[in-house]
Amino acid sequence: MDGGVDAGVDGGGCDGGASVPRLDASALRLYESASVHATLATSQHYYMAYDDQVWSWDCAQMSLDGAPAPSKLPTGSHTFTASFHRCYVDLLVGTWLDGTASSAYTATDLDDLTAQVSVNSMRGKLVALRSDLFDVTADGSGTWRRVRTGTPWTTSWAETTTYSPTTGSTLTNNSTTNVATFGGGSYTRSWGPPPAGGVAVHEAFDGLAVAVSGTSYSLNGTMDTVYWNSGTRSYTGEIRITSNGTLVARIHGDASGALRTDVLGPLPSF
Repeated sequence: MDGGVDAGVDGGGCDGGASVPRLDASALRLYESASVHATLATSQHYYMAYDDQVWSWDCAQMSLDGAPAPSKLPTGSHTFTASFHRCYVDLLVGTWLDGTASSAYTATDLDDLTAQVSVNSMRGKLVALRSDLFDVTADGSGTWRRVRTGTPWTTSWAETTTYSPTTGSTLTNNSTTNVATFGGGSYTRSWGPPPAGGVAVHEAFDGLAVAVSGTSYSLNGTMDTVYWNSGTRSYTGEIRITSNGTLVARIHGDASGALRTDVLGPLPSF
């Protein structure tokens, strides 16, 4: 499972982050808003039943169809809920959750699961990877699909998730009190082992609409990140942020493999 901060606002790339221009915080917040919302809305699966084995934590109560959750999630159609009570779900990174997330899922095979997920005043700390969205609250719902292939916890393992937040779902940055409101589109993330070792992550934005301070933005494009076993990372691809058809920012990997942000127009302080 992912956790903590990747490049943050100080950059990062093949050089391990040395001598890299400072990244734009506003662009990274828009870029990571859907990923953070998806992680909180699916936190019952992501943190408590990542491989469908339900973990037992004193600070989190899991239920299935209103009864105590079994040790392993079953196939079929069910509602899986987790209530977190100021719960540290990742002690290494310090990820902290407080709130309730629920998923109504249908699956004949848990490796291909589709769920309607919802979250109500779910507060999360240290859920972000690249931005400074260190303390947020998620509300709303969305459609989530997870497809897994290969053998779990081996180099053949791969996973793809697609998240489409319901129009009107929100993510509040508790550090600024500003709110991002989703208006359609989807965010997809795939990960698996690259040829030479490490972990490769592919992200795709398809018309993801995010409104902040009365202005709507659309995110489109792809980004590939490789976290090499050596501890370095490299980026390729480009995410374009537009408003009313005008390009206002781009997030991309440069020729050296470092992450870059180019801001071409005004961005909100989300």
